Amino acid sequence: MKREKIKSEILELIDDNYSNWRKAAFYSDPEVVEVLDRLQRVWEEEGMKGYPIDYASDEELALLYDKARTYAYMPEDRARSIVFGRQGGGEEEQGSSLRRFLRRLLG
Repeated sequence: MKREKIKSEILELIDDNYSNWRKAAFYSDPEVVEVLDRLQRVWEEEGMKGYPIDYASDEELALLYDKARTYAYMPEDRARSIVFGRQGGGEEEQGSSLRRFLRRLLG
């Protein structure tokens, strides 16, 4: 699958998903957070040209795509459980990931 198609699929699966719980589960996933934080840094360093996802390696795109497919189709109550589990886990990094996601969502 071509890079542009993969990026488009990720956006459709997550950002266009009607379930905010699925979005929250995706955006609070520790591996997703790690990749998106790196992409955000690179994007800012490059003068905010294009979109952060444009700077993803093939491996990062594959990871984001696999995660997007996992979260996009999971039962909504499972996604909600994951989000609450991450939030209530007491791990500061996961809690901050959820807060960042909610700011993006509600911003």
